[in-house]
Amino acid sequence: MVPEHERIYNLIVEVEQPGIENEATKAIEQRLNAFLAEHNCLPIQTVSDTIFPAAEYKSGGLERVYDYPTAVYPHIKAVRANQWGTYALRLTERKCADGTTLNPLKLVIDKMKTAIETSERVKKGGPPRATYELDLTLSPLELKLYDAENDYDNGRGGQCLSHVSLKLGPNKELYLTAIYRYQYFVQKALGNFKGLARLQSCIAREVGISTGPLVCHATLAILEEGDGKSGQKPWRQAALKTLVTECEAILAQSQLKAAACSGAS
Repeated sequence: MVPEHERIYNLIVEVEQPGIENEATKAIEQRLNAFLAEHNCLPIQTVSDTIFPAAEYKSGGLERVYDYPTAVYPHIKAVRANQWGTYALRLTERKCADGTTLNPLKLVIDKMKTAIETSERVKKGGPPRATYELDLTLSPLELKLYDAENDYDNGRGGQCLSHVSLKLGPNKELYLTAIYRYQYFVQKALGNFKGLARLQSCIAREVGISTGPLVCHATLAILEEGDGKSGQKPWRQAALKTLVTECEAILAQSQLKAAACSGAS
C-alpha cells in the first residue's frame, strides 16, 4: 500500500518563546521520541544537532562550534543521510570559488555585535534591524543553506532548510525566520524547531541580546506516513492521530495543573 501523505503549501509556524522547556514540552518530546524509536526513525536530538551542535557549544563555546567541520563532521560523513553535508557544516564553513574558506556564522555574529556596539557608542537610536541574513550560497553575510552548485538536481533527501533570516526587534531582541523548501512534520519538525531555537539562542547570547520569536515557513509541509524504507517500520494516519491525541492530553493536563496552582495562590 502506497502511503498517502497529507500536504500543506506555505505552512507558517511561530514559536513565541523558543527557548522555553517545561514538564509538558519534555513529556511531549519523550512521547514523540518513543514513537520515532518504535518506527526506527532518528531521535529528535539527532535532527536538532544537524542544525546546531549543542553539545559542542555547551562544552567549549563558539570555538568548539567553529571546529565542527574538522572535529565533528568527518566522523558522521559516512552516514548516508549526511553525505550531502549538514546544516551545521554549512553554517560554519563555506568554500569560495577563489579557494578561500568563510565561516558564515562567525561573520554574522561579528557583524551584529559590531553594529550594536557602534550604535551604543554614537547613540544613533539603535543598530540596523534587517541586515543579518544567514545565507550559505550568496554573499558571505547571507545564511542560505541551499547551495546551487550541489543541490540543483536534488529531489527529496539532502538539504530541506534553505534560508535563515535574522532581524533585530524594537528592543534589540533577535528574531529568527527559517524557510524550508519542504519539511516532514512527523520525523523532523520538532528536531528542526529545537535546532533553530538553539542556533538563535547561541547568536543572541554571543551578541549580548535577548531572543524574540522563531518563525518557520515550510513552503511544503508534509504530515508523512511511514513507507517502510531504509529500515523504518511503516505507520499510517491512524497512528498519527493517536500520537497527536496523546500529546494534546499531555498539554491539557499541564494547563489544568498550572490553572490549579494559580487558583491556589
